[in-house]
Amino acid sequence: MYYPYFRGKQFDLLALTTLVEQHRLSTKILPIIEPVKNSNALKKFIHLFQKENHPFYLIQNPQAGDFLTEDGLLYLNSLSLDKAMIVEQPIETLHTESQLFVINNSTPALQSDWQSNQIKVLLPKEFRLLQKIKGDKILSQDVFTRLPKTSFYQECPDELFSDTHLTFQKSGFIGFSDFSIDSRIYYEHSYPSKILSLHLVYFKQKQLRIHHFLSSEDAPSQKDQFFELMAEVSDWGNTLYGENVTFGIELLLESVSKEKFPGMGVMRKATVMHHMELMSRYLDQHTDETEAFIRT
Repeated sequence: MYYPYFRGKQFDLLALTTLVEQHRLSTKILPIIEPVKNSNALKKFIHLFQKENHPFYLIQNPQAGDFLTEDGLLYLNSLSLDKAMIVEQPIETLHTESQLFVINNSTPALQSDWQSNQIKVLLPKEFRLLQKIKGDKILSQDVFTRLPKTSFYQECPDELFSDTHLTFQKSGFIGFSDFSIDSRIYYEHSYPSKILSLHLVYFKQKQLRIHHFLSSEDAPSQKDQFFELMAEVSDWGNTLYGENVTFGIELLLESVSKEKFPGMGVMRKATVMHHMELMSRYLDQHTDETEAFIRT
């Protein structure tokens, strides 16, 4: 149903692994991983998800990173798991088996013969593609507003993140996808900023919104900036997660209680964990409504 797309960054993988370990990731969430680093975090992710029988897809032809070698691609193809293929040529010319096609470039997709396709397809909402491609479709959207400077979020600290979970089936899709708290464009590193930020999603009347929590520039240290952020997050607690705090927020509150700055990586991990756990709660709670819609 929900297919979040991750570039295989260390703390994103750790976020997903931790949620599965804590049994807080719904099986209705099927992560798509484009591996960019041949890391222990990736190996642990694959091992744990397979051990727990949690569905996921691994991109077998990543577009960046450590696996862009002949040996790297052979290794990915040798893994026994559900694979996804970024379509770079007409699908009838492919010789490797995949369980999911990913459309990033419309040209090879439009040149393909889709008449007998039985494989799920992840694609953007582009009219020509929707008309051409046959089979089960998953809607891919880039919903996170990525700005060049953190301070720019002061202009719009709170905004709609997504309501696709409410509309994807009415539009004929079997699932929906985004890049979580990231954008379609891949960045190896983020730019340094004088301001700390936390981008945390929350539900309001079934819509998913996002609040950009920002520290001040004049706090004497990152630790002080982090405590500033968390003071505001605590004030938003009931709005962000209701009666039950998410494990991601718990992770940040634990750092506050220990009076330490957790580091940018852990903040990223906590943000992704919070998003995925909220989506897990929503999808598990609304299963009956979804199934009733499908039957009609």
